[in-house]
Amino acid sequence: MPNNWTEKQAKKEEFALNKMLDTGCDLIDFEGTMAKDVRGAAMGAGDDELFEKKLSKEEKKALAKAKRDAKKKDKAPSKAKKTRSKDKEVEEEKKSDGPDRSNLSLKERRREEALDRLSEQQIIVNYEAKSTKLHANARDINVGGVCVTFHGKPLIEDTEIVINYGNRYGFIGPNGSGKSTIMKAIAARSIPIPEAIDIYFLDAEYEASEKTALQAVFEVQDEVDELEKKANDLNNAMGEVGDDEELGHMIQNQLEQVYEKLEALDVNTAEARASTILHGLGFTLKMQEMKTREFSGGWRMRIALARALFLKPEFLLLDEPTNHLDMEAVLWLLD
Repeated sequence: MPNNWTEKQAKKEEFALNKMLDTGCDLIDFEGTMAKDVRGAAMGAGDDELFEKKLSKEEKKALAKAKRDAKKKDKAPSKAKKTRSKDKEVEEEKKSDGPDRSNLSLKERRREEALDRLSEQQIIVNYEAKSTKLHANARDINVGGVCVTFHGKPLIEDTEIVINYGNRYGFIGPNGSGKSTIMKAIAARSIPIPEAIDIYFLDAEYEASEKTALQAVFEVQDEVDELEKKANDLNNAMGEVGDDEELGHMIQNQLEQVYEKLEALDVNTAEARASTILHGLGFTLKMQEMKTREFSGGWRMRIALARALFLKPEFLLLDEPTNHLDMEAVLWLLD
């Protein structure tokens, strides 16, 4: 006859077998799970679900709105980041789509950039075409039927522009009438101007930099390199002239002009000439050694003017040059 211990063991094995059959043979710790649930209830677990059910309709709406706003706030930085990166891509695309001007001379590059600025500012220039070819060595400007519009507004219409070599001209008109705009159009060579005439358009002050006022005026290596290249090209062209005397004479005149400018920009005499120009515009020797960033906008405008006078262009365009000059400097400039 089985004893009590044997009966207990048999019942325990039967209970374990039934439990495995009920749970699909998964080993689940019922006792542990129950104990955990009891502890959680004691600590207040499940209260969120309980109280959420008790929220009013208004409270539920407010809670839902708060959640939506939080999601939008989380998405906003990434959206702004995407917008910025897209703008950057567009900007880089514009740069890459721009024309390659590396093979152009300094003069040609500046002209193309000036024409681009006219287009950006919606300055449109039309003129009357002539049947005769413009002579490269001509020193006068004579163009008829000139029309200049700014954002569709006509500034001048059917106007004749005549500028003769060796003369000085004043452009007179009320404020806002478009004087500066017309000067920009001329400086960009948007009307026929002989190639022999180099233009310098002064409409802004010299940048604030570490260069001294004197250096800012006489350090013109880019212009020197450009003139030396032009002289080399003209010498090569002279060797291919042959029997064409007219062409040979034209190239010879251009060469003489280039060599005259190179001589004026000679480093051995350039500093002394630049100092003389600055002195005429009111700069003491001490001021000439000061850095351009130490000067006010008015004095940097004088530095820009001194640089323009130092370069001695054929055609110097000055936009309100006497605004920052005292009477003594104005009289010196007239001389």
